[in-house]
Amino acid sequence: MMTGADREAFALRVMKEIRRWPGVQIRTHLNPIAEDSDDGVEFRLYGRQVGHIHHDCAVHVPLTRALKETVIEQGLALPLLQAGSPYWVAFAPEILEDAQRTIWLLRLNYVRLRRQRMSPDAAAASELLREHEGALGELTPSMATLLQRTQARAPRPLPPVA
Repeated sequence: MMTGADREAFALRVMKEIRRWPGVQIRTHLNPIAEDSDDGVEFRLYGRQVGHIHHDCAVHVPLTRALKETVIEQGLALPLLQAGSPYWVAFAPEILEDAQRTIWLLRLNYVRLRRQRMSPDAAAASELLREHEGALGELTPSMATLLQRTQARAPRPLPPVA
C-alpha cells in the first residue's frame, strides 16, 4: 500500500506527464454527492474527460464499450460499477510505479479522443498522434484496431470557444 507521501508523489508524477500533452486541461474533479465536493483532479480534452484521479489515487477512465472490454480482458483495469455510464474502468494503484499504468490508461483514452476529431488521412499524418501511440508501446492487434475504428466515422466538430 502507498503511504501519504507515495500517493502525493504518484499524483504529481501523473499530472506532470499529462500536463505536457497538447490540449489537456487539468482541473478539480468534483463529486456533487460528497460532503467535500473536491474529490481529486481530472484531465479534459475537447471538453471531454480523459479520466480522473481521486485523493486516494483511484483512477477512473471512460472508454468505448469495446475498449473497456479489451482493457478488462487484458487485466489492465476493472469495470467501474458505480459510474453513471457503463463505459468506465477503474484502476487502484498499490505502489508508486503504478503511475506508469495510470499514464498508459489515460494516454489510451487521449489517443482515442484525438482520433475522434481527425479524418483517417489527418491521423496518418499526425506526428503528435504517432508520438502518443508509440508511447503506448506494442498494442494487441485488437486494441490497435479499436483505436483506428474510433476515427472511422466523420470527425466530430470542436466545441464552441467560450
